[in-house]
Amino acid sequence: MAQPITREFLTDVLALVPAPDPVVEFGSLQVEAEQDIDLRRFFPGRPFTGTDFREGPGVDRVEDLRGLTFADGEIGTAICLDTLEHCADPVTAVREMHRALRPDGGLCLISSVMLFGIHGYPNDYFRFTPEGFRQLLEPFDDAWVIGIGDQGIPREVFGVGIRGGSLDALGLGAMPHLAERQRWWDDATGMVRLGPLRYPPRLLAKELGWEARRLVRERLRRGRRAG
Repeated sequence: MAQPITREFLTDVLALVPAPDPVVEFGSLQVEAEQDIDLRRFFPGRPFTGTDFREGPGVDRVEDLRGLTFADGEIGTAICLDTLEHCADPVTAVREMHRALRPDGGLCLISSVMLFGIHGYPNDYFRFTPEGFRQLLEPFDDAWVIGIGDQGIPREVFGVGIRGGSLDALGLGAMPHLAERQRWWDDATGMVRLGPLRYPPRLLAKELGWEARRLVRERLRRGRRAG
């Protein structure tokens, strides 16, 4: 949840779709103190419970997504941002959130990185395509999914599911923060495009310089062995 784009996704969705109480975040552990990851400020004065599979900062209640202790229909809004890739059984996790959500408009928001390196917290198991997210959200009455970045391999994938309601209000054109992210990716103003990646020119030049020196050293070694 350290990435600004996930907070922007949350902001866009909350402006378009009612998010009923109580609100429960899954994966609320603030792993790194300097990261801006506390979601409580998005729900001021509202019942909010932060859960994770281990105790720590930001965790009000220890929960295992594969077997939640919440009763059927007990949760109003379930938030699970950049967490499912760290869950060993994401299919069961989403079905458990669906079970625990209210049937009269219960809302589930999920996100996960796709074009991103392996990272712990403490384990990293999966990457999801947009179609993968649609399959995860299949139990819901309506679902909305989008990938931001290169459409062949998005940087981040977002999904929303609802019980007993509609998500017709959701769409990139109605979500200014996500739309701006996609425009930045498409335009690549001041950046160098390399397939699905966007590089600042100075950083790319630095990395190419390292590679050029490595190739020169490799060629010199081959020349000495040949001689």
